[in-house]
Amino acid sequence: MLTTAIVIAVSVVVATAALEDIWRLRISNLFPVATVLLFIAWALAIGVDWSILQNVAIFAFTLAVGTFAFARGALGGGDVKLLAAASLWFDLKGSASFFAYTAVGGLLLTLAFILVRRMFPAAVLKHSGAAALQPRGPIPYGVAIAAGAILAFAGGAMNPNPEQARREIWQKIGPMAPILPPSNGQQH
Repeated sequence: MLTTAIVIAVSVVVATAALEDIWRLRISNLFPVATVLLFIAWALAIGVDWSILQNVAIFAFTLAVGTFAFARGALGGGDVKLLAAASLWFDLKGSASFFAYTAVGGLLLTLAFILVRRMFPAAVLKHSGAAALQPRGPIPYGVAIAAGAILAFAGGAMNPNPEQARREIWQKIGPMAPILPPSNGQQH
């Protein structure tokens, strides 16, 4: 299915952004742009309705708050762009899952990097090649953003949601439902 391929593609995009963040402590603009373009493809494949305005509002709010955090030195510019691009995939309800997963992921990520940086000698970490492993370096928050997005995708929190759209269609056609084929082998 096209929708499954799109979700897999966006998951690969954000995961690759996370790897780049670990390696270089940078996230290329390619990844947020690809995330937004894949959302557009997703919305067109599923069908667009007025609820998508919630996604746009979440995106704008996330970008505004992220820009403020960037100006204060709390987040990197790539993190802000990836966070905003990923937030475009969620409405108000779905964004709660995304932001919760991202926050918990960020906490666990921070603890993991603190432990790794303390467990290994600085000389070993410097020769690892990964910028994120440098002693007292910043935390690659792109990893938490990618994990939050992938977990929210796996939970079906994105909007528009194909199952939700299918249920709404079935509700609208009501009496015609028995003549249409059921999904996933289920009887209606």
